[in-house]
Amino acid sequence: MNHAIEAQYPFKHSTTVQMRFNDIDSLGHVNNSVYFQFFDLAKTEYYASIPVKAEINWRKPSLIIANVNCSFLMPTIYREPIEVLTQCAHLGNKSLTMLQHVVNSETRELKVTCSTVLVNIDPETNQPAPIPQVWRDAITAFEGHD
Repeated sequence: MNHAIEAQYPFKHSTTVQMRFNDIDSLGHVNNSVYFQFFDLAKTEYYASIPVKAEINWRKPSLIIANVNCSFLMPTIYREPIEVLTQCAHLGNKSLTMLQHVVNSETRELKVTCSTVLVNIDPETNQPAPIPQVWRDAITAFEGHD
């Protein structure tokens, strides 16, 4: 059974990952928990690469993770060239869903898929709040879909 989370749209963002020796388990594979570090790195690069007319205040986070679903399809071995493909698969009013695929950079073989729901939080009230229009516009323009 294939548990891959399929992309509805082409990926427009890619982050090359430098694998470290301590990312590997005793079988010579990337440890399952390490993929979440790869996903976080790629999400950060994704947001930083979107041309938005607003500064990101990293000291006042507004997007928090509400749900993560990850499928490990094939092992990634030490020194295998990999990258994380990232897209905003759904943009709601107060939340968005990021889809990420870890692929072999040379063969394009799909290794891991991950879907993450992030909720926009007002840092003053600590309650869900609408995603600012400037970000909605920037994400929609970058992705090329609603």
